[in-house]
Amino acid sequence: MTTPVTVDDITAAHNARLGRIDPLIAPATALDPADPGYLRAEAAGGAVEAMARFEQTDAASPFAVWGALRRHELDVRIGGDEPDIALGSVLDQWLDRIARTERPGDVDSWARVSVASRDIDIVNALLQRGFSANGVSAVRLRPRGLGKVVAPAPPAVAGAVIRRARVDDAPELGRLDEHLLALDAHFGGVTMRDGAAGMFTAAYLERLAAAPETTWVLERDGRITGFLHAVPHAVAAEPGAPSLALSGGQYLFVMYLDKAERGNGTGAVLARFAHEALDATGSPYTLLSYAAANPRSGPFWARMGYRPLVTDWQRRPAVLAR
Repeated sequence: MTTPVTVDDITAAHNARLGRIDPLIAPATALDPADPGYLRAEAAGGAVEAMARFEQTDAASPFAVWGALRRHELDVRIGGDEPDIALGSVLDQWLDRIARTERPGDVDSWARVSVASRDIDIVNALLQRGFSANGVSAVRLRPRGLGKVVAPAPPAVAGAVIRRARVDDAPELGRLDEHLLALDAHFGGVTMRDGAAGMFTAAYLERLAAAPETTWVLERDGRITGFLHAVPHAVAAEPGAPSLALSGGQYLFVMYLDKAERGNGTGAVLARFAHEALDATGSPYTLLSYAAANPRSGPFWARMGYRPLVTDWQRRPAVLAR
């Protein structure tokens, strides 16, 4: 039996539905029907409203690495027991608008929708319009019943040491982060841009000066061969980081290991140490994102205690080539 949803209570219905699907995701705020980007549709069993937003980024901007230069985003409110038809109608309206402004086949444009990973009722509406699951935001909660604990000492790693990063490590961290960008660019959620290493280095200089205690490096024979970098979720600079019903957690921004360090358990040692250190601060959760199509990321982070929270569904190019 389906539940009727009226236009006036779509956001309330969305939040009630989201609370049943995944209560860790923060409730959404109401949209403005007078905004030019506002869209809505109703059908038997569901009602959807959304806000279409567009952002153009300069290729020289530090934010250009985070995806396409022309970014069409849809912020959705989904109500009802069977919302796929209504969502499909809203998607069609939105994609028709995009088609008037974008060149078919231009891979520096995307259309993206972020929804709860556990919301399986809307998947077909997205798949039928050429969207694919591209990025996943995943969460690890502080273990239940864990009281006050002492921050751990860096563990032993055969032939290597784990230490806190220093400000003078910033150029090397920028270089390694560029390698990670090149890897993740294969999956379409980020984009290689000229000068990325320099932009990353500048960011690490600032972050390490302000809060060096949650960045650790793996050093072997005097050379940094990996690192892990976390920042407070409230100041996370990665676009699209989801809002949680909890607060005060950490955002694991980067973890990277050289190829020679992979496959021998070193990554798990580094990640477990970082999580124990973050648990000792009382942080209630750690959030991160990874490429859905990366065959290593999802399984690794699941072993580390993470589970999917929000999935980014993307079409890139925004208008498919004819």
